[in-house]
Amino acid sequence: MSKKGFEQMPQSQNNRQLIFRRRKLRASFDMTSRKTMLLFLAMLLAIGIASAQRASAGDIIPQTGTWQGHSQVREVSGCTAEIRAEIEAEPQEEMLYSQPVAFSAPFDLRQFNTAWETDVNWARRGLNFWSGTMVETERSPFGSVTSTTEIETFVLNDVKILQKAIVTVSFSRALAKQLGTSSPCVIDADITHQRVGP
Repeated sequence: MSKKGFEQMPQSQNNRQLIFRRRKLRASFDMTSRKTMLLFLAMLLAIGIASAQRASAGDIIPQTGTWQGHSQVREVSGCTAEIRAEIEAEPQEEMLYSQPVAFSAPFDLRQFNTAWETDVNWARRGLNFWSGTMVETERSPFGSVTSTTEIETFVLNDVKILQKAIVTVSFSRALAKQLGTSSPCVIDADITHQRVGP
C-alpha cells in the first residue's frame, strides 16, 4: 500500500500525531537540507585538505645536507619558432642552485622553498608525492609576461627528488602582438634535486 493511501485511511489519534510529526520533520529537513549538505561537504573538504598537507609515517624524509638542483627542458610548444629556438638553445642541463638544506620531521615540501627560491603552496597527493602551482608575473614597458608552473614532485629516496614541471608562459596582448604570437609558450621540463654532500 502506498504511503498516500495509508495516510488516507482512518487513523487513531496517536497515528495522526505521528503523521503530523513526520510531515513537520520532513518540511524542516527540506528547509535545512541544502545548508546541511553544504556544511557537510565543506567539512569533508577541510578534512581532506588537512590530511593532504600532513606527511604520513611512510613518507621519506630527505637528508639534511648540501643539495643541488638541475633542470632539463624536454619539449617546447606554442608561441613562435623563433622563441622556441631561443629556449631550446639554452644549455641542455642548467644548475638552479647549490646550497645547504635542513629538514625536520614531519616532512613538508615547503621546507625546500627557500633553497628553490620559490613560493609554492604544496599539497601532499600521496605517499612521497606532492604537487603545487606557482604563478609569477613580470612587467615591462613593452607589456607583461606571466609564467604559470604546475609541478609534480616525487621523493624517490632520501637523497634524490624528481619533479615534472609544465611552464605556461603567457604574454599581454601588446607584447604578444610585438612578438608575433597568439599562443602562450608551453615548456615541459624535468627538475632533479640531489644531495651531494654534508
